[in-house]
Amino acid sequence: MRILETIQIQNGKVLQLPYHQARMNAARKQLWQCEDDIELAQILTIPEESKGGIVRCRVVYQQEIEEVQFIPYQWKTIRKIKVIETSPIDYAIKWLERSVFTQLLQENPDADELIITQNGWVSDATIANLAFWDGKQWFTPDTPLLKGTKRQYLLDTQQIQEKAIKVEDLKHFEKVCLINTFRDLSHEEAIIL
Repeated sequence: MRILETIQIQNGKVLQLPYHQARMNAARKQLWQCEDDIELAQILTIPEESKGGIVRCRVVYQQEIEEVQFIPYQWKTIRKIKVIETSPIDYAIKWLERSVFTQLLQENPDADELIITQNGWVSDATIANLAFWDGKQWFTPDTPLLKGTKRQYLLDTQQIQEKAIKVEDLKHFEKVCLINTFRDLSHEEAIIL
C-alpha cells in the first residue's frame, strides 16, 4: 500500500522536516525493512510558484518516493464537531488510502469534523490529532490512530501531555483543538465542547 506524508511549506520554508523525515523512514523500515534513509531535504525542490503563502506538499511513497506535489493549502473551517464510536481503524501508518474517514464524514453530514472513539477510548479526528483543554493545560489522547508530526512536536516541547481519555472524560474538558501539520495548538481555533 502507498503511504502519504503531508508537509507544510510556508513562504518557501519546509516546516518540521525532521519529524516528517523520521516518520517516513520509520514506516519504510517497519513495512519493507529499508535500512537506508531518504533525505527529504535533498528531494524537495520547491517550485517558484509554491514559494509564497502556505503550500501543501504531498509526498507519496513506498520503499522509494513515487510522487511529490505542491498544492496551495485550503483551510477547512470546523464549527461543529461530533463524537462517534467506530470499529477499530488501522491508521498507525499514514496510508494514502483514507476512504474510511471519507465514509465516516459522509455518514455524519450534521458535523464538520468527528471525534473518533474506539472501545470507549478517544483517539483522533478524521484530519488531525486532538488536544483537550481542561482550564489549565492541554492533553492529547494516548490512543491516537496516527502519531502525527505536530502532536509529537508538541509533546517534545511539553506544550501538551499524553493522557488516557475515555468518552465519559470529555465532560471534564472545556474545548478541543485539532492539531496537524497545518493546525497549530491554539485557544482561538479550539472548539468549545
